[in-house]
Amino acid sequence: MPIFIRHPDNLRTVAREVRELTTGLVVPEYSAEEMLAYTAGARLKALSRMAEEMSDLLIHRLTGPISTDRAELRGNTALATATAGCAQAMGSLAEVLQQVAFLNEHAHRPPSTDLSDARGAAWNVIHDRMDEARAALYDTADQLECDARRLVPPPRRPATSAPQAQRPPAPAPVSSAVRRQAAL
Repeated sequence: MPIFIRHPDNLRTVAREVRELTTGLVVPEYSAEEMLAYTAGARLKALSRMAEEMSDLLIHRLTGPISTDRAELRGNTALATATAGCAQAMGSLAEVLQQVAFLNEHAHRPPSTDLSDARGAAWNVIHDRMDEARAALYDTADQLECDARRLVPPPRRPATSAPQAQRPPAPAPVSSAVRRQAAL
């Protein structure tokens, strides 16, 4: 996905893609660990690609000649913020995978109170981190959409030399003396 930050529609496209990554980032009441691993891993992979593209663009823009184009400068800031939001979601999803790996590692151990407590704690962490990842992605998409609106130039004002529509002259005020004479 090439990102041309001078055009706000491209930031909206990135926002839409980020928002789509939130689809399915829930932990169903009775979910299999394998399904969680697949969901978290697939989103992590997609976010990694997206963050890499944004990072590459930022490295190119921020280490090259400094631009004086305000839209480009605002776009750089928007992409840096989006990259940070994606990284936050990636950290949460990586922790989900870590917890699933723990559950998988201890799946065939004999049941015990400690193991049951540890498995319950792992599931709590999974729920929390999935919620954090989803919230980070929503916030990132919202921020990108807001930044895209800021990049749209304000509407141009009409030139002052343009002919103005002429209003009809206002009626002249009638004095009270004239009104009294007309009534007689």
